[in-house]
Amino acid sequence: MEHEGGEFNVNQIEDVRRLWKLCKVFLLTIPYWVCYSQMVFSVFLLQGLHLRVHFDNLTACPSNLTTSTIKAEGAGANLCLNISYIEPSIESKFLIPPASLAAFNAIFIVLFLPLIQKCYRFLSKKGIEALTWRRLWLGMLLASLALSAAGLLEYFRRKNIAECGLFRQVIGITHYDASPGISVLWQIPQYCLVGASEVFFVVTGIEYAYFESPINMQGIVMGLLWLARGIGNLIGIALLYRFQYSENILSSSKYLDCDRFDWYFFILAIFMLIFSFIFICISKCCDLSLDSVIVETHQKRNNSEPESASATPQLARRRGVRPVNFESSVE
Repeated sequence: MEHEGGEFNVNQIEDVRRLWKLCKVFLLTIPYWVCYSQMVFSVFLLQGLHLRVHFDNLTACPSNLTTSTIKAEGAGANLCLNISYIEPSIESKFLIPPASLAAFNAIFIVLFLPLIQKCYRFLSKKGIEALTWRRLWLGMLLASLALSAAGLLEYFRRKNIAECGLFRQVIGITHYDASPGISVLWQIPQYCLVGASEVFFVVTGIEYAYFESPINMQGIVMGLLWLARGIGNLIGIALLYRFQYSENILSSSKYLDCDRFDWYFFILAIFMLIFSFIFICISKCCDLSLDSVIVETHQKRNNSEPESASATPQLARRRGVRPVNFESSVE
C-alpha cells in the first residue's frame, strides 16, 4: 500500500480530494434549490388558489365593478381598494384542486426522461456530448423559464381582476379571492417546465454524485446532496418572509392582490438566469470534473466494458466491486 509520507494511503487521500470537490459542486446547487422550493412546494400552489378553479358557473365580465383608474392602471393597480365581487350565476359543484396540477410535473418527468436519454445517444453519435455542466445549465435555464411563465400568468391574473373584479371561490372551507377569467389550467405549462428542469438538473446531479463519489463514501455524498437541497429550501422560506408574501397565506383577499407578486417571480427568474452563467464560469475556472459524460446505458457498458470485476481496478471501483486476485485465489 503506497503512502505519501503519512499514515494515510494514496487512495484515502484521493477519496478526500474527491469529496471536497463534490462539496463545492453541491454548494453551487443551492441557488437552484432556492428557486425550486418556490416553484414546487409553496408559491405555485398559492398562486393556483387565486386562479379560477370552477367551471360550471362562468359569468360574463361586468364593466361596472372597477373604477376607470384601476382599469387604466391594469396589473399595476392597487387591487386592495375599491374592487367589487362578481356573484356567480349558480352554485358551483365542480372544481379542479390546484394541488392536483403538480401531477403534471411527475407525468412530464416520466414521459420526458426516456425521451431525453435517446436524445443524448443521438447527439453523441453526431459528436455532441451531453456533458455534465451542459445538462445542469439547461436545467437552470428551464427553471428560469418556469418562473417567467408564472410571472406572466400572475401579471394577466392581476390585469383580469383590474378589468372585471374579484371572484370569491370556496375551496374546502376557505374563501379565496380569485381572478374571474383566468383558469387554473394555465399553470400546466409552468409545471411541465419544472419537470423538464428536474430531468436535466436533479437527475444529472444525482448521477454525478453517484459516479464521482468515493465508493466508501457514497452514503455521505448523497446525504450532502440532500443537505444542500434542505439549505436551499430554508433560504426560500426566508425569502418569502423577507418579501412579506407569506404573512397573509390564509387571507382570502390580501395575499396576492395587495402585492406585486409577479415581480417576485420575475426577480427569481432573472436571478436564476444570471446564476446559470456564473455557474458556467465557475465550472470552467475550477476543476470540478463537470466536463465528463455520465450518460451510460447498461447495454453500452456491457458491450464496451469487460464483465470481470478484476479486469481493471478502476472499473471495479466504478461498479462498487472489490477487485479479485485470481492468482491468489487459485493458490
